[in-house]
Amino acid sequence: MSAYKVSLRELRFFLWELFEADRRFLSDGPYATHDRTAIDALLERARDFAHDLGLSYQQADIEGCTLLDDGQVRIPSHFHALWARFRDEWANTLFGSAHGLPPIVTQMIYEMFMGANPSFMTYGGFTRPAVKLLQMHGTPRQKALIAPLEAYRWDACFCATEPQAGTDLTAVALRATPLEHDIYAITGEKIYISAGMHELTDNTLYFVLGRIDTATPDSFSLSCLVVPRFWPDETTGELLPNHVECIGLPRKMGLKGCANTHLVFGARGTTRGWLLGGRRNVGLLQLMPLMNQARMSTGMFGVGVASSAYLHAVDYAGRRLQGRPIAHASNTHAARVPIIEHADVQRMLIDMKSRIDGCRGLLGKLAATATRAAILEATPGADPADIERHRKLQLLLTPICKAFISDQAWRICETAIQVHGGLGYTDASPVEQCARDVKILSIWEGTNYIQAQDLVRDKLGFGRHSRLIQYYRDELDAFVARQPHADTPADLRPLFDALRAGAECIGAALDHIARDVQDGHTHRSSQFYTRFLEMFGIVTSAWVLLESACIAARALAGQALADEPAEAAFYRGKLKSARYYFANVLPLVHQHAAVIASMSDAAISVSSDELAQVE
Repeated sequence: MSAYKVSLRELRFFLWELFEADRRFLSDGPYATHDRTAIDALLERARDFAHDLGLSYQQADIEGCTLLDDGQVRIPSHFHALWARFRDEWANTLFGSAHGLPPIVTQMIYEMFMGANPSFMTYGGFTRPAVKLLQMHGTPRQKALIAPLEAYRWDACFCATEPQAGTDLTAVALRATPLEHDIYAITGEKIYISAGMHELTDNTLYFVLGRIDTATPDSFSLSCLVVPRFWPDETTGELLPNHVECIGLPRKMGLKGCANTHLVFGARGTTRGWLLGGRRNVGLLQLMPLMNQARMSTGMFGVGVASSAYLHAVDYAGRRLQGRPIAHASNTHAARVPIIEHADVQRMLIDMKSRIDGCRGLLGKLAATATRAAILEATPGADPADIERHRKLQLLLTPICKAFISDQAWRICETAIQVHGGLGYTDASPVEQCARDVKILSIWEGTNYIQAQDLVRDKLGFGRHSRLIQYYRDELDAFVARQPHADTPADLRPLFDALRAGAECIGAALDHIARDVQDGHTHRSSQFYTRFLEMFGIVTSAWVLLESACIAARALAGQALADEPAEAAFYRGKLKSARYYFANVLPLVHQHAAVIASMSDAAISVSSDELAQVE
């Protein structure tokens, strides 16, 4: 039985009703070769493959990965056949043309694949970004490496973290010493490298952050080295050992099917590599677009796994008979009811539903602006200012998607366990594994505080750069100005004012941070960056939920769905999700704004010995 659950009805609503993908993205430009019928068929095919991925989800967790005596890494047994299918059935579909699929469609497919088996999807997860990296920056010699990557005969990994260098990349110590013909000798180690050693492919290219011997110890002097696991002989094509070793696999909380490796370069022989593009000290600049893509993928992972956990909770709550209605609790003759009829379970389920829909829509805002930017860039005579606006919005939303969705995914999976009761704490249900697997998302690809710092400092300039905020407000205000329609239910109308008020809280909070920084209190204000990012996530989720509710209200108007009870129930669920979120979650934005306005130093005035005296 597959551990994965998905609602294609939700995904179709997302694409065709909420984001109107056929009208906005498929009508012209580089994606006009796709149509709604073909993409619906593609989603069904993706659903079927995701179902098969889910068959090995729990088994892969049990098998895990093992470092063998010969230095090879054994991964879950089912992954070899799944890899062959992914390579043969999906590589060309996802990446076969110049533009591939619209990013917003790719989001739906990867949500399913990552939600079904995230450990498996880490293998080759950096391969397509590596192709783009080589296309953008590679020398002619390095671009010859693209062909085996595109065919998925090779794969790629990104290597940044070292024992002393996690978030702080200024501490990276791996060294590259020039040899000859633009080849470098690589010495050092990297830890926590996802899918860093396996036998699914003939070779692995490691994109490694390190320092040329003369580099100074700061993040501006990091270089990107392209290091193959096996060195390709240019004459014979033979793959020769390149002295990249795996010396350890940490025991982990989750993602146990992903080989999380401790790699050593150059310890037992010369490890050779190339300097990406032949350019020193620009590694972070070269890699930044790929890091942003990884952060977007983190959001897809979170939505996919959390959505499956939620659907498991709904299914279980409808089947599990336990207790009597509270109004009849003392009546021993009253029939037991499914737990879905108890108020607190209903609350947990609608909370999960609204958060899932909000997160999927938040990620959709990011994917939609990326899709639109790609269309404009491929359109002769497109307005450069319009392109810039979409690309800037993409940059603004990226850290929000990564951090907010990863936090929400953990909360949703935790709640799914609670709905299952004691069963949820066992492997009789996959929801406990879902929780273990999503926890990494708030840590990898830059911790969530780093995302908040990136948002406040780098994207918004501590409040000095108002253009990105203005782009965001322009989009939100345009939606509010178009609504409400005459057929909008009366109880939805006040939600538009509530949404605008939430957006104004974001601006006010940023003003408080800006003033505190200008007054020299950057350290004090930095404690509030994660709250500020959460405000953005909540408001954008509310925006998406209100858009969805308006669509649902129009669909329910009149008698069009009188003979389609399932469709009517689907749309009523959209209305109720919005009402719940605006009543229970959006008010947190005002609370966060008040806390930020206070600029209290209570959290940062305590010393380590005042926190605890550990014996």
